[in-house]
Amino acid sequence: MSPDRELIDTIKAHFARKSTAQLQEIVQANNPVRWSPEAVAAADELLMARLAGHAAEPDGPEEEEAPPPYVFEPNAVLMGVLLGLLTGHLHVHMPRRKVEDPDQPLPFGPQVAWLALDTTDIQAVAGALGLRNARAVTWEQGVEAAYRLSVFVTPPLGDWTLAVSTALFPLDGVEAFVKPLLERLSRQFGDAQYFCTQRDLELHAWSRARKGRLVRGYGWLGQQGLTLWDEGAPTRDERDLGFRPSEEQSPAAGQGDDEVISVPDEDFVMQLASLWSIDPTTLDEQFKEPRMGLLGGAPWLGSRAGQ
Repeated sequence: MSPDRELIDTIKAHFARKSTAQLQEIVQANNPVRWSPEAVAAADELLMARLAGHAAEPDGPEEEEAPPPYVFEPNAVLMGVLLGLLTGHLHVHMPRRKVEDPDQPLPFGPQVAWLALDTTDIQAVAGALGLRNARAVTWEQGVEAAYRLSVFVTPPLGDWTLAVSTALFPLDGVEAFVKPLLERLSRQFGDAQYFCTQRDLELHAWSRARKGRLVRGYGWLGQQGLTLWDEGAPTRDERDLGFRPSEEQSPAAGQGDDEVISVPDEDFVMQLASLWSIDPTTLDEQFKEPRMGLLGGAPWLGSRAGQ
């Protein structure tokens, strides 16, 4: 798949503070572990622009930084994840499965966030999210790009449409980012749901709004043992799965009792998604019809680019 044009432009805004020598190191390093193809392309384009006199050397080049560290403040941790994605320091890899037909539904779920909306109108979903330069893509193209900060709106899946992207990680804190988004979307689509799993941080979140009102929101950051958000009573589906958030602080909670889950994990998020709407890890088993989805840029990243 060709590099993401919008992501290259976003990274260029950040790289404008780098010296020419630093940009040359990025281009010449050929280090895919540290620098994504978009980051290398952004550095190369900036070098060409400076050589042509279309871009100036920064007055005070930024010092080279190590990859964003894990720090002991929830929002700063999430900021580090998204800035790592933006600058190419951090890669969130899409789980790979053999793809025989790029148009066929492709599973996703781990290491990403997604919305489930009660509608079959994918154009309306793209419009409601304000996606930039939305275009038709195959499942393979869409899911791969979603792990690199673009937003993929799936074709209709039964009565539901999903929107998936690492750009949906809750940078400003789970409640601050998710609650107003879901309440706005649920006014348009009736039922709007949010799910997120980030394995490295043990970040797991889910939320649901109906007709403009949040009915449930929960977020857990296992790396710090913190509940980031707990609003509304646990739903019947959560309770049926054995989730008991009030028992988080008890070291013995859940021990010897398979029915009690006090600390959520990735599997729990997928199970809950299957009860509320759709488990995205089993899409290839549930749906067979080849259809195109929509791919676009996340407008909410624009004000954060280059930070």
